[in-house]
Amino acid sequence: MDLNSIVKNYSDEKKEMIVNYAELNKEKMHLNNEYHSAALNLFFELWHNHFPSVKQSKSCRGCRKSVCHFFHKIADFIVSEKDKKAEVLPETAKPKSKAKAKKKVLSKK
Repeated sequence: MDLNSIVKNYSDEKKEMIVNYAELNKEKMHLNNEYHSAALNLFFELWHNHFPSVKQSKSCRGCRKSVCHFFHKIADFIVSEKDKKAEVLPETAKPKSKAKAKKKVLSKK
């Protein structure tokens, strides 16, 4: 499955919310061995919007695990895309050529 095709339909606010809830959920799972309830609700709501024919239930342990794992991967993908954009921006700005600056200085003398 192509994560980009899913993420491209999200607004920036929704992407940020997914990333924040994924972090909260991972932290709560690590510390208390339980899911963050708001994150779980959001992830299941999004799951049912994207995949209405694939039934998942919050009361099923395997369903909770797979839905959360899927949205943790989505959150990691969103973060990696932000990092790629941040790396590309400085590369697009080309530094001024020093050779041209030297020629201008020499020609003025």
